[in-house]
Amino acid sequence: MPEIQLPTKKTQDEIKTVVDNINTVLPTVGKILITKVFTSNGTFVVPIGVTEVYLTGGGGGAHTTASDGGAGGVTSFGTLKSISGGAGGKNGANGGLGGSRGGLGGVAGQAGTKFVAASLSPNGAGGNGGGSGFYHAGTGGSGPSFNRVGIAGSYCSGGGGSVSNNTSAVEIGGGGGGGGDFIIDFPVTVTPAQIINITIGAAGISGYTGSAAAGAGGPGILTVKWWE
Repeated sequence: MPEIQLPTKKTQDEIKTVVDNINTVLPTVGKILITKVFTSNGTFVVPIGVTEVYLTGGGGGAHTTASDGGAGGVTSFGTLKSISGGAGGKNGANGGLGGSRGGLGGVAGQAGTKFVAASLSPNGAGGNGGGSGFYHAGTGGSGPSFNRVGIAGSYCSGGGGSVSNNTSAVEIGGGGGGGGDFIIDFPVTVTPAQIINITIGAAGISGYTGSAAAGAGGPGILTVKWWE
């Protein structure tokens, strides 16, 4: 019968140490990932035993119309994390500029095109908005007729610019709104039972509601995840 070679006492102790440390290396073993989505202002109370949460979301998208668009609002997780909204697109007879993005997670809006007689787009066109994170931007107004509206952007994204004719019958293509910044599973250290106020960034508002209104920017959104 062959001789059985057992590990030494030192080796056995080393194996036991590795096994005992598995829960330290993988702290989520045996836990459940919980998700809570905020689409409006609210309060998050950190559950007992939780010391870290993960944030996904963005600031409000901007938009523009026959006047300059307003910027999207800031989405914030208390004082621990703020996510900027996009800038409003600009109005202009020669094609308004698109709004800048709120940060790396968003896309800038496109410029509107100007009135050019006998061109492929003789009436001009509104610029497309900028997207943000997982969400799509609104498209700019286009087509053969005056006063073309833009399409709204989804969460955190810019709305499309509109096209309107001024008193000189020269159409104005507004720039698209910029997309808000966006983060994905951003880790934040918290304290159990801590009360955190959440603000959801509003869509940019230009105040123009006439026949050539641009698509609205999308409001912000924030998802909070944690293990328990």
